[in-house]
Amino acid sequence: MDPASFEKKYSNPLKREEYIEEFMIKIDAYVRQLVDVFRFALKYRIMFRGSGVEFAGLREYIPEQDDATRIDWKASLRANKLYVKQYEEERDLEVFILVDSSSSMLFGSQDKLKSEYATIVSGSIAYAAIESGDKVGFGMFSDVMRNSFEPECDMTQYYRILRHAVDPAYYGGKCNLGKALDYMLNMLKPRTILFIISDFIGLDRNWEDSLKMMGGKLDRVVGIMSRDIRDSKLPEGVGYMRLGDPFSNKMASVDIDEIREEYNYLTLRQEDNIKDSFHDVGLGFVKAHTTEPFVEPLIKYLTLA
Repeated sequence: MDPASFEKKYSNPLKREEYIEEFMIKIDAYVRQLVDVFRFALKYRIMFRGSGVEFAGLREYIPEQDDATRIDWKASLRANKLYVKQYEEERDLEVFILVDSSSSMLFGSQDKLKSEYATIVSGSIAYAAIESGDKVGFGMFSDVMRNSFEPECDMTQYYRILRHAVDPAYYGGKCNLGKALDYMLNMLKPRTILFIISDFIGLDRNWEDSLKMMGGKLDRVVGIMSRDIRDSKLPEGVGYMRLGDPFSNKMASVDIDEIREEYNYLTLRQEDNIKDSFHDVGLGFVKAHTTEPFVEPLIKYLTLA
């Protein structure tokens, strides 16, 4: 599907509502697993170690229930019993989902466009966070910020996210992630987890500097790379194909067999460079093709980070 086909598919508001219902069914398949992660991994500070937690007192250690690292050894030695420290949490966590809506996201050689896959990921994260009692905000960007709205803890926010995510009015243009992050930097509170969902294709030159600044301010930043299999590998034995640049709309006839090996090498290196840019500054990164379930690698990251 190309951008014109995407616009035709989703241009009718009544039809969009039908597609949104289909997305909700797919989201339901993933969201329950994520809800548990948001309730427990976030609540007990697995991801947000140290900040916003106040010491409340001591209680006797319960084997197989308490984390041994919380034992207060000085108090335990004095009392000749094991005691653990208790804490009271200050729950003021916000989640913000920032989605790439540039032209390259409107590509798909498989069952789903990258934009449709990103909609399922966004909806699953939003639903899980709201169900867990956290506020969720949402924004879409290309060469400009297409939209953004403040975090709220209300299920209407979930439906609002889905409606924006499938609206063709918010799609098109280049991928200026740096500009989007600079725009969001002063808007987001420090106690925020930011999910950036993108194919990370056609990035602007200074995006890494903006990412570092955002990572230095927020509790956690997680990049979720959503790619079509043809973004990563070209098929064998297909001969000549007409390929288009999603940002300039230029077309060229190319011998796939002639360029496949170099293309596959360069795309793998580019994907690794993106991942390294996140990891080098201590930020999270998950990659999934549109044919793969995203929830397993995301849960693995969230629970082990």
